[in-house]
Amino acid sequence: MGTSEIGLKIGESNREISILLPAFNEAEQIERCVREVEAAVRVFSKSYEIIVSEDGSTDGTDVIVAKMAKKNPNIVLLHSPTRLGKGKGIKNALQNSRGKIIAFMDVDLATNLECLPQLLKIVKENGGMAIGSRHVAGSRVQRGISRTLFSLTYNLAVRLLFLDGIHDHQCGFKTMSRPVAEAVLNVSKSDGYFFDTEMIVRCKKLGFPVAEVAVQWTERGKGASKVNPVRDAKKIGLELLAFRLNV
Repeated sequence: MGTSEIGLKIGESNREISILLPAFNEAEQIERCVREVEAAVRVFSKSYEIIVSEDGSTDGTDVIVAKMAKKNPNIVLLHSPTRLGKGKGIKNALQNSRGKIIAFMDVDLATNLECLPQLLKIVKENGGMAIGSRHVAGSRVQRGISRTLFSLTYNLAVRLLFLDGIHDHQCGFKTMSRPVAEAVLNVSKSDGYFFDTEMIVRCKKLGFPVAEVAVQWTERGKGASKVNPVRDAKKIGLELLAFRLNV
């Protein structure tokens, strides 16, 4: 179970920002995603890297990113020949990153990239973690009713179990200082859907601030999410309770 790297130049100075993109079978949208992310970041920073942590894809996602990385030194491909899960993919990317601030987001770019500068500003000024939120005042969300109800129910359950005051644990749009990222990810155990929740809860328990930022979020079509609320509800619930018993 290894990870190969393309585009990483060992020994270069640290970057201001590392953007981590976990990707599994995203051939249809990965090139568009990387180009849009780079265009957004270049508006406010010249010191950045975009790391695609490709996770055992079978559709050629790695091939597409490899070609981009050869032409652009700001793009890095981390390829795993086997499926590791989102959590391990992000941990691998963090270990190979050089940014002082770490950001990660979902490849479908459901969260509008115009929200990114505000999250980065919060982390620069206050440290800790800043997360996109679909359930706080000011957010604008386009999403199906069933998934909205599942999300609201899930987040209410997490708040009741952990008393962390966070309204959206699952929005895949987060930034944090490097020390916080390393401290939180080093103790996080989950590699699947629960990874985002565990990271926030552990961040709070370690004493780091977590700021929620209202975002503009658009569901990217049927089948875009790899989580099925009906199919995965029992598994997610059991994982949530197990984590509560062990924290």
